[in-house]
Amino acid sequence: MQFENVYIPYGGYWSTPFCRWQGSFGHLHSLRFAAEVGARALSERRISPEMLDGLYLGLTIPQQFSFYGAPWVAGMIGAPGITGPTISQACATSAKVITAAAAEIELGMHSAILALLCDRTSNSPHIYYPNPLGTGGIGDREDWVWDNFGHDPYAKNSMIQTAENTAKKASIDRAAQDEAMLLRCQQ
Repeated sequence: MQFENVYIPYGGYWSTPFCRWQGSFGHLHSLRFAAEVGARALSERRISPEMLDGLYLGLTIPQQFSFYGAPWVAGMIGAPGITGPTISQACATSAKVITAAAAEIELGMHSAILALLCDRTSNSPHIYYPNPLGTGGIGDREDWVWDNFGHDPYAKNSMIQTAENTAKKASIDRAAQDEAMLLRCQQ
């Protein structure tokens, strides 16, 4: 699909600050932080939350109360009357949120959607899944980030191995990888 009616207004985009793994933002709640930064960014750009008719939330790593997702964030930014989906697609969450929001604009289902993406991989949740059939009724557990970084259930390998396989297939040598890493550090 080619989008003809979709655009991001000049200056209508922003990003929360980034920090390294286990860095100074490792303790922050990603939805609250994104809503705080989003509300401030809307205000600084003189974009009224009332003009929004949808909010698409991208969230890969669950946070406490993320069950409420987009409606909660909408309320925190001052737009309690809107909502939309909460999208999670591993490493493609951002791309999927932008594509889904753009498609809804293009199809005329919305006129102004806030695509808000937030994650925190540091200090991710430890999740317990009830399993009454487990030995002694003990459930299953998962360390959301570590277990999933370490094992893709479909590919049957770690994310690191996927990156190595991709680099090999695309003939990206170690020097090119190091150069990209240094550029990202500088940015």
